[in-house]
Amino acid sequence: MDNYGNKLVFVGGMGAGKTTAIRAISDTEPVSTDMPLSTDATEEKSLTTVALDYSSVDLDEGELLHVYGVPGQKYLNFMWPMVCTGAIGIIVLVNACQNDAVDSTAELLRDFGELAPEASFVVGVTKSDLAPEFQLPVFRDALNASGYQVPVMKVDARVTTQVEFLIRTLLSYQHAGSQLNLATTGAR
Repeated sequence: MDNYGNKLVFVGGMGAGKTTAIRAISDTEPVSTDMPLSTDATEEKSLTTVALDYSSVDLDEGELLHVYGVPGQKYLNFMWPMVCTGAIGIIVLVNACQNDAVDSTAELLRDFGELAPEASFVVGVTKSDLAPEFQLPVFRDALNASGYQVPVMKVDARVTTQVEFLIRTLLSYQHAGSQLNLATTGAR
């Protein structure tokens, strides 16, 4: 296996928790290309990724897992194909507070499904504690109705065990040979 054969990529909109999740599971300080936000800064978020985040995690079997995060802004999407080449898994993080969570998640699944057709996918919903109206079964059913049948779960990107569980779920699907399952609704 080549040196980067175990590659996972975190994707999602700005503020979904990609950098935070990578920091939560990293064995070493991640390489990060965060820059100050000029116009969209909030109390919660003052930095944004402009190229990528990178770190590695030692797996139980002694192998190295390479973990990347890509920028969520569309104008930086030129990074996506470079980072996704050879990825075995794509972790889509979505902020539960987003008004268009289903549509934006379906769009990410479609875009990254085209960039990494051999990869397995999982969706992690972050910040659900800040969105009391968010209902995971409704969200999951809406993704299924859009043609995307992937594991979907709530995750706190700050909590190592929750991010690790999300990764283990993805890796179990990857090991079972499950790529992005598209219903026959023509989601691609």
